[in-house]
Amino acid sequence: MSDPTHGRACIDFLERIEYMEIKAITTPLVLNEVSYKLLIAKAGELLGTDRFWKIHDELKDKKFIRTCYGIVEEFRDYVGTLCGLRVEDARIDDFNKSVDLGYKFGLVTTDSYHAAAMYRLGIKHIASNDSDFERVNFIEVWTP
Repeated sequence: MSDPTHGRACIDFLERIEYMEIKAITTPLVLNEVSYKLLIAKAGELLGTDRFWKIHDELKDKKFIRTCYGIVEEFRDYVGTLCGLRVEDARIDDFNKSVDLGYKFGLVTTDSYHAAAMYRLGIKHIASNDSDFERVNFIEVWTP
């Protein structure tokens, strides 16, 4: 959230979810994706590198990974405070639909899976800085 360009807007958005001014839906896949990025970013920060294979190799060390997991635990605890957030289960039908949507709209698999879950749930809006979702004709993208 320390991003100089979008940090404040993201914090404001999450606070609105926390105080139930906005109802939000996510999936365990999104929570996993964010957790993974936080873990890798923390490890890279501590190691002073952005080289994925170096980070991945160092995360095999139990002491080091425990240190890095602190940020993931903070995220988990924070998600629990978001009263306006509902977590929907991922389903095999989402996976099946994601293949079609990925091909149709030129999305990587993680994005097509998110789009498939949105399609199933009738969700038409997404808060994301990922411009790839703009190619999906049933999604309106809200950026910070």
